[in-house]
Amino acid sequence: MHEMHVRKLNDSQLEEFNVEYVNEQRWGYIKACLDRDFGDGKFNFVDIGGGNGLFADKILHEYPNCTGTVLDYSELLLSQNSENSRKRIICDSVENLAGYKEEKGCYDVVFFNWLLHHLVGDSYSETIKNIKSCISESKHLLSARGRISIFENNYDGILIDTLPSYMVFQLTSMKAIAPITRKLGANTAGVGVCFLSRKSWEQVIQDSGLSLQDYSEELKRTIPFHRKLLLHLRDLNIGHYWCGVNK
Repeated sequence: MHEMHVRKLNDSQLEEFNVEYVNEQRWGYIKACLDRDFGDGKFNFVDIGGGNGLFADKILHEYPNCTGTVLDYSELLLSQNSENSRKRIICDSVENLAGYKEEKGCYDVVFFNWLLHHLVGDSYSETIKNIKSCISESKHLLSARGRISIFENNYDGILIDTLPSYMVFQLTSMKAIAPITRKLGANTAGVGVCFLSRKSWEQVIQDSGLSLQDYSEELKRTIPFHRKLLLHLRDLNIGHYWCGVNK
């Protein structure tokens, strides 16, 4: 198994993620899957990279018979969590998931909401390995009826499908040009980010031993033509991948 080494964002960068990205439309994707696969509303979940806990709180409110865990390495974000007797907080990094042997089979759903693209290593290939490893190591947390839910941004190329992903990674991970990329709006400047295309996310899911059970997609925003051309970008969408473990 690949040993993950992940670059960390500092507190000033993390502060910008003290928001909730799962709006009502995206919540609809989640709810449809939960209602279909856990019709009785009784399930245990873990939100990996769940930060301020707002997403976990939404689930706990909507499903009063469920319990949940929020796992994140940021004490800053975890400190924003509201208290709930059905919610557990763990301060730790995804790099240590393999060590959670006592949690084996404890969760019916593992959530990754815009986390995987932050698992940046020292190269693009190492980053892809980190993403696959994180998904693979989370599988042991799942119960027999377990599901893995992934929200991610899809950066689809024009002619070369993976080129936007590679370009964004290189531009954001280079420390030498971090002041420039930060001014251009890259909050992760100097650390890096790795958005994949839809085809690449699906390949990562397959390579990690998962099968795609359901998929939903929305147009994120209109990108100025010059920026799309610069990044070789055809489409920028948000995808929700609802996955089961291959038997």
